[in-house]
Amino acid sequence: MLQDLRFGLKLLWKEKAFSITALLTLALCIGANTAIFTVLHTVVLDPLPYPDSDRLVTMYNIYPGVGVTDRGANAVPDYLDRKQLTDIFDSVTLVGLNGFDMGAQGSPQRVNGQVVTPSYFRVLLSQPMLGRAFTEDDAVIGKEQVAILSYGLWKEVFSGNRKVLGQEVRLSGRPYRVVGVMPEGFGAAGFDTKIWVPFAFTPRQMSDDERHSNNYGMLGRLKPGVTLARTDKRIDAVNRANVERAPQYKKLLEDARFGTVVRGLKDEMVRDIRPTLYLLQAAVAFVLLIGCVNVANLMLVRSNLRMKELAVRHSLGAGQWRLARQLLTESVTLAVLGGALGVFAAWGGTRLLVWLGARDLPRGAGIHVDATVLAFNAAVAILTGLVFGSVPVYHLFRRNLNDVFRETSRTGTAERRAVWTRSALVVCQVSLAFVLLIGSGLLTLSFVRVLAVDPGFKPEHVLAAQFSLPQVRYDDARARAFVDRLMENVRALPGAAHAGVTTYLPFGGSINASVISIVGRPLTPGTLPPVPGWNIVDAGYFRTMEIPLLAGRGFTESDGPNSQRVVVIDRLLARKYWPKGDALGARIRRGVDNDDAPWTIVGIVGSVKTGDLAEQNPMGQIYYDYRQFPQRTMHVVLKSATDGGGLTSALRGEIVRADPELPLFDIKTMPDRVSASLMSRRAAMILCLVFAGLALLLSAVGIYGVLAYAVTQRTREFGIRVALGAAARDILGMVVGQGLRLAAVGLCIGIAGALLLTRWMTGMLYAVRPGEPGVFVLMAATLAMVAVIASLLPSLRALRIRPANALRYE
Repeated sequence: MLQDLRFGLKLLWKEKAFSITALLTLALCIGANTAIFTVLHTVVLDPLPYPDSDRLVTMYNIYPGVGVTDRGANAVPDYLDRKQLTDIFDSVTLVGLNGFDMGAQGSPQRVNGQVVTPSYFRVLLSQPMLGRAFTEDDAVIGKEQVAILSYGLWKEVFSGNRKVLGQEVRLSGRPYRVVGVMPEGFGAAGFDTKIWVPFAFTPRQMSDDERHSNNYGMLGRLKPGVTLARTDKRIDAVNRANVERAPQYKKLLEDARFGTVVRGLKDEMVRDIRPTLYLLQAAVAFVLLIGCVNVANLMLVRSNLRMKELAVRHSLGAGQWRLARQLLTESVTLAVLGGALGVFAAWGGTRLLVWLGARDLPRGAGIHVDATVLAFNAAVAILTGLVFGSVPVYHLFRRNLNDVFRETSRTGTAERRAVWTRSALVVCQVSLAFVLLIGSGLLTLSFVRVLAVDPGFKPEHVLAAQFSLPQVRYDDARARAFVDRLMENVRALPGAAHAGVTTYLPFGGSINASVISIVGRPLTPGTLPPVPGWNIVDAGYFRTMEIPLLAGRGFTESDGPNSQRVVVIDRLLARKYWPKGDALGARIRRGVDNDDAPWTIVGIVGSVKTGDLAEQNPMGQIYYDYRQFPQRTMHVVLKSATDGGGLTSALRGEIVRADPELPLFDIKTMPDRVSASLMSRRAAMILCLVFAGLALLLSAVGIYGVLAYAVTQRTREFGIRVALGAAARDILGMVVGQGLRLAAVGLCIGIAGALLLTRWMTGMLYAVRPGEPGVFVLMAATLAMVAVIASLLPSLRALRIRPANALRYE
């Protein structure tokens, strides 16, 4: 074997043109596969960084009958039930996301935090590196002001001082005592959490009245041997018992098909991105196959040129298996060298993927080339070498080496078989390239149509930023006064055209929905109450976002806490529940069986997209006036005459002047937010276009190679034809016709493959069918044009053949 390796390396060094061509092809193809696998491995395949992470699950309530089907949440009573009434969990925890204002006056910062039950760290089997975890005593009202810091926050704020335990930090105006510091890297599998505080339940939160007030996430660690199916059954049994205990809501909950979804934690985290990453891995695998075909063609030509050498070795006693080993050794050596170069290509490709947004994926910050990725690279290289090396080996066993010395023509049966094989390989290349072209074409058309969707508002020149008023310092009256004063000053800023506030910002990463009831329209059997998304805004919000007012009026300065309660609804909600156009003046209540003062509908505005341009929102939207429904955490939206980002410093200055302890955070322009929502679609489209372009180039090279070799083999024939009076167009037609025939056969196979495989892309497409005829026609024309171009160069070479020289050609 070592002798075969040395001999193969010498040949590769000697045949530099062949070696460089093959190595570059392999490095590019293997490197692209390795780069995609690096992201796939980190995000999807690698276990979560917790012990026995396969037993971690997340769960949330759903109500499919009213359209609440995805990523719901849980209430405190759900946590208590699942903790006390089931035997399937080792431990279970309730988690609330929270942000805290932290720092001195004039330079506050916003830190992401979580409010967790003391069992949180038991669920994740993780303990602080300094101090202790939370105890049940910490989760009691009045004793909950303790905190555990992340490693990064400990380094940033306390400079890694190990005497941090017992020190005080102020979070949103309240003092908390540090009791622990988590180890470096903890929390990398979830949100960018920097601080944890205990969740102390109030008596109201634990009451049955709070059931279905779903505001919190829930994690559980299953006992050994417990399956997801058994977990579903046990939780369903608890849910049914609770429904039976509330007969007044039983029919409503049954009609809403209330239930609980239980999923593996990792599966839930990567649910949205996993199909895209698998699609990209499949696409780049097609590119590798095409690269293999190209190298196989080169290897086949090379082995035919070496046939006399192999025949001599055979006559000296080397058996065919011994010669096959030599050919495979050379192929694998070439592939391994290509794989080694592919590591550098993979590094560059990984940087490209990070630039395209891979770092923002779940666990995306940990994307890097590690030992597993290198092992994948080596395995792909070896497998690739065996695949393309098998082609010349196959022809070696199909050929009688003893007849090689008696061959006097280059167009014998063996050569014709080799030409047929090379043509078949090119057909394979073309068909694979066409499938990739169709996939990229469908994604591109889908992306174009998504971009054409009207979001329902005008994002241009709008800047949005968030602030949060500490409840300890701001009651409802002070919150209203703060917002009024702030917005008066913001609207007076130079360059500010309009300004407003909102609780839930379109494309802001969060939405909410809540049941309402229509006054005077009791629910009849089989009907369900509306569950619209809800938002709290001020009078300037609709004007700033340019959400059109379709009927009635928006909020005015006269709408206050002591005036009539009013709401504005969107067109979708109005059409669905007031199809006769009588929504204005109708009254609603929040919740069901609620005798609170009703809210009167005074206006109808256009519907807006909330999280995705491609979303189909059947719920509608309802808007409350912040003066009548005060909130602490809100977004400022500021529209400028030119660039919305230019007012960032001025807006930050107004916040500091209004309250020096308040940070302004989550500062982005609305176009940036809309663009960020398209990240996965954009990345998939760009990468598929790159892979399709590479596949098209490799296919063109394959067609050119086959035709160039065919022209060389048919030199005498073309010379004779020219000598007998064949016109240039006849020679040109023969060569180009051969290339187009190869492309046509590959195209037919590719169409069948594309129709079959693109059905898997349905969930990734918007307003595009997998069999979109326009895409098929355009890509077929593109492929045909490339085939013509690839055929012209060998054709021109055939036209330059001189009959006298051709008749002497041997």
